[in-house]
Amino acid sequence: ANILMQGKTVQIVSNNNSATENVYEKLSSPKYNLGFVAATLGSSKNKKLFVEHQDAAYPDFSSWKTGEDPSVLQKEIAEQSSQLKSVFDKQEKLACLRQELSQLVTEQEYFNQYVKESDVHTDSIKFKKKLSSKQWMVLWQECQLISEEKTAIGFWFKIKALLKYGVTDWGTYKQNISKILTTFQAMYYRAKQAELSAEIADIEKYLNSVNKNLLEDLCKQSMVVLKDKLARKYESNIGRKTFSEDNLWKEPYDVLAEYPVILSTTFSSRNSLNLDVVYDYLIMDEASQVDIATGALALSCARNVVIVGDTKQLPNVVTDDIKAKAKAIFDSFNVSEGYQYTNSFLQSILDVMPNVTQTLLREHYRCHPKIINFCNQKFYRGELIIMTTDKGEEDVLSVVKTVAGNHERNHYSQRQIDVIKNEIIPKYVSNPKETGIIAPYKNQVEALSKEITDIDAATVHKFQGKEQENIIISTVDDEISDFADDPYLINVAVSRAKKKLMLVVTGNEQSKEHNITDLIDYIQYNNFEVTESKIYSIFDYLYKQYTEERRVYLQKHKKVSEYDSENLMYSLIEDIISANKYSSLDVVCHFPLNMLIKNPELLNEQECQYAMNPATHLDFLIYNRIGKKPVLAIEVDGYEYHKEDTVQASRDLLKNHIMELYEIPLLRFMTNGSG
Repeated sequence: ANILMQGKTVQIVSNNNSATENVYEKLSSPKYNLGFVAATLGSSKNKKLFVEHQDAAYPDFSSWKTGEDPSVLQKEIAEQSSQLKSVFDKQEKLACLRQELSQLVTEQEYFNQYVKESDVHTDSIKFKKKLSSKQWMVLWQECQLISEEKTAIGFWFKIKALLKYGVTDWGTYKQNISKILTTFQAMYYRAKQAELSAEIADIEKYLNSVNKNLLEDLCKQSMVVLKDKLARKYESNIGRKTFSEDNLWKEPYDVLAEYPVILSTTFSSRNSLNLDVVYDYLIMDEASQVDIATGALALSCARNVVIVGDTKQLPNVVTDDIKAKAKAIFDSFNVSEGYQYTNSFLQSILDVMPNVTQTLLREHYRCHPKIINFCNQKFYRGELIIMTTDKGEEDVLSVVKTVAGNHERNHYSQRQIDVIKNEIIPKYVSNPKETGIIAPYKNQVEALSKEITDIDAATVHKFQGKEQENIIISTVDDEISDFADDPYLINVAVSRAKKKLMLVVTGNEQSKEHNITDLIDYIQYNNFEVTESKIYSIFDYLYKQYTEERRVYLQKHKKVSEYDSENLMYSLIEDIISANKYSSLDVVCHFPLNMLIKNPELLNEQECQYAMNPATHLDFLIYNRIGKKPVLAIEVDGYEYHKEDTVQASRDLLKNHIMELYEIPLLRFMTNGSG
């Protein structure tokens, strides 16, 4: 808006078209009706679309011109801005105080548990003065020093505590010094909580007294001034000039006179108009996703540049092949670190020009305070000001640990999918449309999308720039890998959630500290629990974590196969059919298919050949003892042997169809499954 007020030109670029489309949509919305100043160019496809759909007329400017002197309006705007500065400062202060109080309350809950266990009666202390938290802190620290020096509390300390702080109950000092310390700590927490609550109430009172429409009035007045300026600029034109693709190249400044705002991808920025065109300003969005070469190309188009991005979010993807090629070039020419191709454009600018003017957009409006405060403390050194409000909602943060085991196969964990499907969604998700599932790997996302069709699942890279009310994160790994634990990845994944964050993690012990374990600890600290999943499987015994349990279990049961997976399944079936209600049933292992299907007339040639082969068998057949009729066939499928596109997988399909034709129910159990 300020660029347009100055009669200047600007090109707005981003790594992809969706970000600039958002800008165009917002400008074109009925609220602003300013889409006519912007042209979406860049690629040849976009230019063609622009030429085909360009506006042949201006909006109706009759209501845009104000009768007032624009300078008078601008003076009013300056005054409103000054008032708003004070309001914004108070709002920021209020947000910081609320965050501090929230953290104090959580800390105090843990402290109160400790007090109960320590058998300290904090209400027994008597004092004449109402002490501030600062004074209680001094008392606490002085007493701490005495404790560390292993000396007794002396007469002069008691006199000082009486005269300066009004502590009248000398009987307090007869307690163990650790109990006295705990008492002073408790008084500190109480006083601090009261002070923060009082300060919050004062600011809320002030904000309730100011003009609620101040910001709205400022925006309205500003829009009046801007529209007046644009109306005066365009109304003298007899009609709106339209352009051909040729004109974009040959008459670029005529195009800019009509369309001072040009939108493009960063990559196509120089192709929007003639290569010689220099814009007054370039605004580059999502600069952390732009590579150096593309960024430099865009930089060459403008006199002034505003670069927007976050170095703590996902950088541009550089493949190993490109990394190797870039390294060879950089090593040959001894190029300095800041220009390394593996940097994002944003990081490169910060390295090459460390004194460049920087503005941190500190105010955060998207996520619940408990969600974003993890990112704030972990990645932003506590510099964010969280403007959302904690209303004491339950289940904002939750973490579910799977039972221990090697559940992950080829970057896919069926167990975590089972936990999401059977434990998290029924308990925490009321609206699937407002929920997203994020995983670090494509294989997990594909598997999730097949099994959970009403909730969007995507990799973190696909989710950057999006948000959802509820986010479920599936970490997949049994041993947390550097890829899944990448700080950029974690920061983006966590900060997609507006109201609820649900984390699914392995129950395995980890060999070192990770960002993910920090997140688990943070959730546990703020939520006071980590839920252990109740989803398990007889095949869990196959995992190395349960070697001894498996040995003991199998010792007690009959061995029918060379495979432990089949022995475990056999023992489970035996346990189930031993119940009285199944007394008429029995089970046999490795039952040949040609003994079950004596009349192959329903089968085609391929099916007949497969079924009649003496080696083709059912892992288990449950049958009725009395009439010897088959009741249920059961197959145990090892993940590697039976996975998609293997020879065995095609045989499985044949067997499934044969059983269907002869109306014999068949259940398949994957050894990485559950339930």
